[in-house]
Amino acid sequence: MMSKEIDIGDLCVHCRQDTSFGSGRFVNRYPVFGFENLDTGQEENGYGCAECEEKFYADNPIEENEDE
Repeated sequence: MMSKEIDIGDLCVHCRQDTSFGSGRFVNRYPVFGFENLDTGQEENGYGCAECEEKFYADNPIEENEDE
């Protein structure tokens, strides 16, 4: 069963802080599509603030393919 993605607007998909213009987090935010919220199991679209994105990628490193 496919679940519908929820658009959470200008909230950070990780910390739920506001990333809208004037929030202080607007300039360094990243668009996020289809992020699975592990608490609800729901896929969400929104943004990731710079602080959370840095922590997310530090905790989930991308594996490099040696064949390329």
